[in-house]
Amino acid sequence: MPRNITKTQSRNAQLRALWGKMPDAEFERLGFTRERLLALQDSLSGYVVLPGMPDYDADRKLFNPVFDSYPVAIAYCESDLDVAAVLQFAQASPLGFQVRSGGHCTAGFSSGTGILLDVSHLDNCTVDSAALTATVGCGCPFKKLYDTLRPYGLHVPAGECEDVCVGGFVQGGGYGFTSVTFGMNCDNVIDMRVMLASGQIVSASETVNRDLWWAMRGGTGGNFGVLLSVRYKLRPLGLVFGWAVIWPLAGARDTANATSALMFFQANYLGAKTNLLMNIQVSLCFQPGTAAGAAPDAQTLPYLMIRGLYVGNAVNGQAAIAPLCALPGAIEQWTETASYDTLNVDLLNKPYSMPFFPPNSAPHEDKVSRYVARPLTSAEWHALLDYFKSSPNPYSYAYLECYGGAINAYPADRSAFVHRDVLFNTVLDVFWLEASQRGAAQQFLEGWIALVDPLSNGRAYQNYPRLGEPHYAQAYWGDAQAGLYAVKCKYDKTMAFKFAQQVCPLMPPFAGVGPRIILPDFLQAALDQPIAYDALAAA
Repeated sequence: MPRNITKTQSRNAQLRALWGKMPDAEFERLGFTRERLLALQDSLSGYVVLPGMPDYDADRKLFNPVFDSYPVAIAYCESDLDVAAVLQFAQASPLGFQVRSGGHCTAGFSSGTGILLDVSHLDNCTVDSAALTATVGCGCPFKKLYDTLRPYGLHVPAGECEDVCVGGFVQGGGYGFTSVTFGMNCDNVIDMRVMLASGQIVSASETVNRDLWWAMRGGTGGNFGVLLSVRYKLRPLGLVFGWAVIWPLAGARDTANATSALMFFQANYLGAKTNLLMNIQVSLCFQPGTAAGAAPDAQTLPYLMIRGLYVGNAVNGQAAIAPLCALPGAIEQWTETASYDTLNVDLLNKPYSMPFFPPNSAPHEDKVSRYVARPLTSAEWHALLDYFKSSPNPYSYAYLECYGGAINAYPADRSAFVHRDVLFNTVLDVFWLEASQRGAAQQFLEGWIALVDPLSNGRAYQNYPRLGEPHYAQAYWGDAQAGLYAVKCKYDKTMAFKFAQQVCPLMPPFAGVGPRIILPDFLQAALDQPIAYDALAAA
């Protein structure tokens, strides 16, 4: 190849030749002309994938195979200018566009039938160890974030799945195994860079475009603009203590022991009793036993598990869990002193993954979240355990993400993540391996919802959205709805960013006078200010 021909030029020439062979009718079906597509590709550092191209079928797929969308084009962006060019192109598409960073949205909003604007290549992560900050691209997956922070011994609360990317996670709040100690991921944000639908870039922080900074920390991704990067404050974090205690659920006596354990846990580890150094998840899962070594096809049984990460040494951590270990039926399954990265994996996979799937399986998933803000009675705990044991297959997985500490201490009106007064987020994941199992699994999920709704405060974690969620806006954002819609009207004037559960005006039965339409003074003051722009993208 001549030295004056770049790899990008060579790739574009190949695409030009490929697209030149496609019939005009195919471009008409996709909703744009060949000439417009070629002009877009020539302007990109990234590239466009169309239906019929070799990589299209793999590139269109999301984490959960339940969502089987076929976008008319997938545009991989390598730079801010790429994002601006694709945004301009996509807004002319009759089918609209969607934004994808990691593709893990539990309701499938990471894709659709329009243009798919993929920002997974915007994954740079740089650390300023002196200032204790990290600047992270929206497409940076947690594994890369952790790998970058590890040599510095620094940390920011993030999620459990190493393939999830920062972009969607932070905008929905972002719970992780150190959040009780250090807050939600969004609580650790210094500032954000955001591209608006116009292609203009803005910074959002506590002092600049504060209304957008407020909204994008909890207001859910895909509502206001394309998040380009986040700057986090970091914290030193050395070795920490992980632990797991487990109770069998096979028989009536087992269930009674587990119910008593949950009552004791609730009275001594939740709410006012929350230890700021202790980060806990309670799980219900089917496992092949309590010790390692089971065969991949071993029969599984139901268990209650209480597992956690203690931000401190083994002596203090062991003392903190000693009362749990002494309860009837309790089995101290394992303890470990290790890095956060190691324990973040082990807490959900040691000695077996939760759920425990057959080798090489590709499970389909549905899930639901509900927040609980009050203590449960013994009868209510017992009912949850009994219901879980009735799962139609051994792949169901229920868990409680326990709040308190720094999560609840953060002022409720200072971000759009409003869930600051709860004890825990209760979640049920159902899975199926064959299409014939789907109906029973989803019926089981609906039964769980009917059981949990009376226990809930009516709210749900916006990072675990579900299609068909009734009154989703009230569930995700509560009294922040009016402020979020005002921010959307200011920064997304043409309402270019659309999806099934977007921020919208207050609608019955939640509209009306009262606190839901009275904005905090600081937010109203920020809304009254003009937008401060960083730069104009050369779209």
